[in-house]
Amino acid sequence: MKTSLIVVLCGALLGLASSALAQSTPPPLPPESHQFDFWIGEWNVTTPDGKPAGLSKIESVSSGAALLENWTGLPVPAGGNGKSLNVYNRAKKQWQQFWVGSGGGVLELAGGLVNGRMVLTGEHRNSKGQMIEKITWTPNADGSVRQHWEQSTDGGQTWTDAFDGLYRKKA
Repeated sequence: MKTSLIVVLCGALLGLASSALAQSTPPPLPPESHQFDFWIGEWNVTTPDGKPAGLSKIESVSSGAALLENWTGLPVPAGGNGKSLNVYNRAKKQWQQFWVGSGGGVLELAGGLVNGRMVLTGEHRNSKGQMIEKITWTPNADGSVRQHWEQSTDGGQTWTDAFDGLYRKKA
């Protein structure tokens, strides 16, 4: 009787342990979570006329589930710095970015891959009224990436450039 009780208890404990182990293993990342991997690397960033704009390090974090951007604007320290966390939200089926700059500015953007470009947008109120932000990252054939940030205060009828940078990988 004691032996069969011990066998039953051991079986139950083994079942609980394997169930807990199965629950602690996260589900595999969806393929969409790698759509922004073209931005990973250490970059020198220039303006369209070739002047230095900043340095950026984009790294894969959280076991490949997110990208962390570390930005330093040039010239240092006047150029400012900031960080963004970028993740594919599988529940919402979209990419999301949360950016915070050294001046306290915050951007929350969402979107996805459109014709091979990552396009993220967001809206907020400021002193000019309702502002739409749109940032597009375009991977180029030479391995560089263009980041084009546009803003609209008229519901997307017209856009002005907030930033246009060319990311080239550091040697």
